[in-house]
Amino acid sequence: MKRVYWKFFVTACLVVLGLVTRSVSAVSPTPTPSGILIPDKASTTSSDTTKKIEDLKERLATKVTQLRQQERRAVFGTVKSTSISTFTVETKTKDVKIELTDDMKVIQYLKGKRTVLSSDDIEKGDTVVVFGVYDTTLDLLKGSVVFIQNAIPTRVWGLVTSVDREEFTMTVASVTNQTYVVDIEKSTKAFWWDKDKKAIAKSGFSKITVGDTVHIIGTPVPKKEQRVSADRILSTGNITGAPTTQPTSPPASPQPTQTREASGGASPTATKKPTLTPTKKPTVTPTP
Repeated sequence: MKRVYWKFFVTACLVVLGLVTRSVSAVSPTPTPSGILIPDKASTTSSDTTKKIEDLKERLATKVTQLRQQERRAVFGTVKSTSISTFTVETKTKDVKIELTDDMKVIQYLKGKRTVLSSDDIEKGDTVVVFGVYDTTLDLLKGSVVFIQNAIPTRVWGLVTSVDREEFTMTVASVTNQTYVVDIEKSTKAFWWDKDKKAIAKSGFSKITVGDTVHIIGTPVPKKEQRVSADRILSTGNITGAPTTQPTSPPASPQPTQTREASGGASPTATKKPTLTPTKKPTVTPTP
């Protein structure tokens, strides 16, 4: 828009200059009886006007040059490096150096609220949009407003394996065999699938239990792996038939014993071996 405005302004000045030049050429000096031409006051005034127009043309040319050297631009990319007075943004085409000015504003949406930060909060790896004035001679963008973009949303779909009501967290085993810790924020919106009405209804964290299948959209928690801050939660209930209680360690297998009390039978008792008593052989008497 500024380029169009200045082109229109320069064109208008040139038109005015042409009209004034024509008016000056139309004015002729007044002849005297002796034949000496005496310049009129009008010609003197036109000369001063011409000088002013030339001066205006020079100033306009200088301003146009300055505008060409400094243009308003916007840069989108990832912060590649930071320093005390500048930071570098890596774009798709090249790296752009951003100057940290005193009146520069840093803004980020945190938990659904517009939050004003400082230049110290700009870190390597942040996705940013920078608005400012670009100086072609210095190849530098003087930043005026920096928007720190939130991380790309993460989607988690899986089974709830544990719920912590005090810490407002839950553990989800995803379908990709990964375990996520999900933080429930004040801004988190929870819904559940009403099977009877076949529609989505509002819910709450208190209604989510172990064994529920959940679909979560959130953002990764910085510097914590496999942890997500939930923005939206949709629970479809326990559709897999998983147990709704916290998993516990299996009971220890009973050690084999010599008694039968564990199976409900009577405990065996040792039996005495029968003692053998010698028997007398019958005496045989001969018959006559």
